[in-house]
Amino acid sequence: MLNLTCSIYRRLAKAMQHAMQIPEGDALVFLIGKGNEHSNLEALETWVRETLCTLDEECGVAMLPFLLDRLEQTMNQWSAA
Repeated sequence: MLNLTCSIYRRLAKAMQHAMQIPEGDALVFLIGKGNEHSNLEALETWVRETLCTLDEECGVAMLPFLLDRLEQTMNQWSAA
């Protein structure tokens, strides 16, 4: 499970706000927030936190074949030595 801090969520939200040129204001609170946010940035932060939590499991499943392959390669290197 991802163990991200509040400051990382905030930094990701700020970066997305800048990259997508999302203005100050509160229009996103209704669209992507929970309703208790006071700004677009807070709504983005909520969205990032919730999206990353749902992606965590999906990414873990998607990464499993890669990790198994990498583990096998590593173990083969050690057995060849």
